[in-house]
Amino acid sequence: MDVTGYHLSARYAKTLRLVGRVADQAATLVQQRMRERMPATSIQVVDGKRYLQALVEGQQAVLSTSRLPNRRSDPSVYGATTLSPTGVLILINAKACADPTNLVETVVHELVHSVQYGRPGNRENAIKGLRNNYGIEPMSWRGAWKINRIHDRDELEAQALEVLAREIR
Repeated sequence: MDVTGYHLSARYAKTLRLVGRVADQAATLVQQRMRERMPATSIQVVDGKRYLQALVEGQQAVLSTSRLPNRRSDPSVYGATTLSPTGVLILINAKACADPTNLVETVVHELVHSVQYGRPGNRENAIKGLRNNYGIEPMSWRGAWKINRIHDRDELEAQALEVLAREIR
């Protein structure tokens, strides 16, 4: 699994090393517990100030657009999982994840979302949602409701599997 820093200052080098150390073990645990394969996934550790920039750039690459989203994400979240042109991109907010325990839980949580994107139809639904959020192709309220319900279900599953972080050394 590819783990890199995105415009990361030297003060977050320890965070980047920890993510690099636990990512493969966490991915193995998540896939074993979920009994599903993870699509090609890369992780970027991002300075808190550049978190939104990295998220938007990743989504713009998938959509082949330079438009900006209609809504902004919360810059204080620990991490986010989105699509990349070749699979899945996980962003870890180094500033928000200062505590190593929170950091490992966040890596596990986001890896669960990566596996979820590999489920049949989820990538296509995510692209529809992004196209809506970027004002490219608006969705009906029923379509948006369906995607939001799937998101809520997936979020609960990811939260429940955060306990796997305890098994990582």
